[in-house]
Amino acid sequence: MTDFAALTRLPFDRRIEEFFAYLDGRREVEAVGESREPGVWEVFRHDEAVRVLGDFRTFSSDMNHFIPEDQRQLARAARGNFVGIDPPDHTQLRALVSQAFSPRVTAALEPRIAQIAGRLLDAVVEERGPVAPLDLVGEFAGPLSAIVIAELFGIPEDDHPMISEWARALLGSRPAGELSVADEAAMQNVADLVRRASEYLVHHIRERRARPQDDLTSRLATTEVDGRGLDDEEIVGVIGMFLIAGYLPASVLTANTVMTLDEHPAALAEVRRQPELLPGAIEEVLRWRPPLVRDQRLTTCDAELGGRTIPAGSMVCVWLASAHRDPRRFENPDTFDIRRNSGRHLAFGKGIHYCLGAPLARLETRIAMETLLRRSERVEINREGPVEFHESIGVLGPVRLPATLFTRR
Repeated sequence: MTDFAALTRLPFDRRIEEFFAYLDGRREVEAVGESREPGVWEVFRHDEAVRVLGDFRTFSSDMNHFIPEDQRQLARAARGNFVGIDPPDHTQLRALVSQAFSPRVTAALEPRIAQIAGRLLDAVVEERGPVAPLDLVGEFAGPLSAIVIAELFGIPEDDHPMISEWARALLGSRPAGELSVADEAAMQNVADLVRRASEYLVHHIRERRARPQDDLTSRLATTEVDGRGLDDEEIVGVIGMFLIAGYLPASVLTANTVMTLDEHPAALAEVRRQPELLPGAIEEVLRWRPPLVRDQRLTTCDAELGGRTIPAGSMVCVWLASAHRDPRRFENPDTFDIRRNSGRHLAFGKGIHYCLGAPLARLETRIAMETLLRRSERVEINREGPVEFHESIGVLGPVRLPATLFTRR
């Protein structure tokens, strides 16, 4: 059986090939199977993945009891992360956050996101000329996502680099090969970061309570549902959640879209000729190479799934990347097709935990790609250069993507 930790040490092309070969082999023979790790089960097929993600009563998202007793700060910060809690607390908390993160708020961001994306590329071209080497993640997709999230929450511009660093640090806190929860060292690293970030954010939240402005922190600090508002620690948890849920999908999705279209030049040519195909192309990237390849749940009772009985208290790893290649759901699933109707992919989850930031990730990625395509004759990926990828097997995409931007003269 594949050693997932060893996969992260392979070159990306081989890692991808062996990763999907593993998933294909398991999915062909079983919908659900036991992992090499004790107490962990893996889900490979689409219908079973939908069942797990949609049934919060049997498959819980609440992993807080795994937080060690000596990490009280981490446990308190997790209160605002409604991705990791179940109803009834989840229902009220999500309702509060949804009011502040409405479709109107997201749609209104388009001009500002386009301005930031243009400014980032302009800075590269001004410094390096019309044939400009750049790191597409570190100098474009990553800063774009971090700045958008920071501005949403009213973080001062001088502190935007700090927000970006927090996001990168949190993303690197998970162990590379484990399907279960993070180890003690990783948990300690997260706790140290949360402690520093919480001190900063509590000060920012209290300023907004005293003097509200037009940002999400102010809305979260002043919004109530049924007479209940959010306390400081819950808002810290919400902001921390969006550092991950907002930063990672958009930055990795943008990089994956660039790489995937580079690997499929006919599709890239189509998108350049017909920019209206770009949203469909992004949806197909979400299916074909999703930024997050797995999701996890904990069984609250013995559960029948895919012809197997999963004992209560088991960790369930749902392989989204495998569900997306299930031929029972997608015709010719290994083919990248920008005209495919990929609307039933699970890249942003399912059910009550469907990603609240999905519209923002889609919007950022579309604008980032539109900006790249409009301002360049071509973008060449430097595949011989030091491309670096996320260490965690749960994240599929680069953290550093060297490229050359050939701008329009």
